[in-house]
Amino acid sequence: MHTDIQPYIYKAIEEILNPTFAETKEYLKVNEVEFENGKPKVERVDLDYADNLAVVYFPFKDERYFLQINLVKTPEIKVYYVHTESGHKTYLTATSEDLTFENLSKNLTFKPLTGWSKGEFRKNGKFQYTFSRLIFEPFASEAYQLEKQLELLLTELEKQSENVRQLAEKATTCISVCKHQYISGNAGLCLGIDIIRRLAKL
Repeated sequence: MHTDIQPYIYKAIEEILNPTFAETKEYLKVNEVEFENGKPKVERVDLDYADNLAVVYFPFKDERYFLQINLVKTPEIKVYYVHTESGHKTYLTATSEDLTFENLSKNLTFKPLTGWSKGEFRKNGKFQYTFSRLIFEPFASEAYQLEKQLELLLTELEKQSENVRQLAEKATTCISVCKHQYISGNAGLCLGIDIIRRLAKL
């Protein structure tokens, strides 16, 4: 992990172990942060070098949303905001009752590219799939704001935009979003005009 990130992580962990914000105390009353090697597990870090800002995300045990600790360096590093971040799965998917997974993935070089073909057995080994499916989900973590994750996905899809359009002509193709949130927090979905334009081009 980049050494510039470590001081922010240390300060964020300190806030978890010895909370000073009322929000931290409230979230930790009803949620338990995951630990790894005796320390709160860091899911992901966003670092803005220009403004000396950082956001450190910590997973909650048995949940799919995250504790979000926002920090600033002025010049010392300090916590200035604590919240939760919804977990998001944002991915391209294409389905067909006629084509195989190999047909769907032809000409696409996205990684990781997963799915199955019609007729293959499900994981339980008892039932067969009645359709083929292709999935492109490049995110190892769900700790992203929706718009940020969608922008990153679109950037990847735009590298093979013509192939994506060809896929959409032969199979039911869409971008799927799955959202996991803390109670009713972060409930709305908001897409800016730039994202809408990019989606329309695809």
